[in-house]
Amino acid sequence: MKDYHLYNKNGLAFYVFRKSQGEWQLAFGVLADDIKEACIDALILRFDTDVPELFYHHGKRQVVEVRAKKYSLWHIYLNNAYVGSIQYYTFTKQFNYHLEDNCLLTVDQVQKYIALIQRGELKWTKDDIRRKTI
Repeated sequence: MKDYHLYNKNGLAFYVFRKSQGEWQLAFGVLADDIKEACIDALILRFDTDVPELFYHHGKRQVVEVRAKKYSLWHIYLNNAYVGSIQYYTFTKQFNYHLEDNCLLTVDQVQKYIALIQRGELKWTKDDIRRKTI
């Protein structure tokens, strides 16, 4: 569990946001729902390092996580549910991906995640760093 404090001009904490077991919530203070959700969106994008994007679908927040695994493999999760994977093949030096059927993510989004991996903006596992030769 980790707390994040939003301060006013006097340096006093007005609002406390908490991340507990992967879920964000307003733990202290009162905000309108739209402002609270905007603050949580900003905190997710700033502090959740495996989250390349979030978007809304039918009014519900969709958080995309791309988690590095061993052997140049990444799993893609949407709201903590597995929806696909990205694999880098060192022999061919190419990325391949798989998306589950009826997934909200598009091919363009996965291509964007691959570009982030290539630029080093999404992490490789420690074991794969020495093999990374893109």
